[in-house]
Amino acid sequence: MIGDSHVRNCATELQHNLGVNYKVSSFVKPGARKNSIVNTARDEIKKFRREDVVVIWGGANDISKNNTKVSIKHVCNFVE
Repeated sequence: MIGDSHVRNCATELQHNLGVNYKVSSFVKPGARKNSIVNTARDEIKKFRREDVVVIWGGANDISKNNTKVSIKHVCNFVE
């Protein structure tokens, strides 16, 4: 999981729900905007194996700056 301050403690909850068969880790970047979160995700997925998953959680800091369209564009570019 990679996200702004809203993702804090979510990895612990997810780990609890998934159990010991999975490993959950997170990067919390308080105050980060979507471009920063997506860039971190790009760097991290280079190390991934086929069965790994990334959760990108953010956008509140972009919305508060009236940058919703830019935030969505960053996610779309990441997915492509």
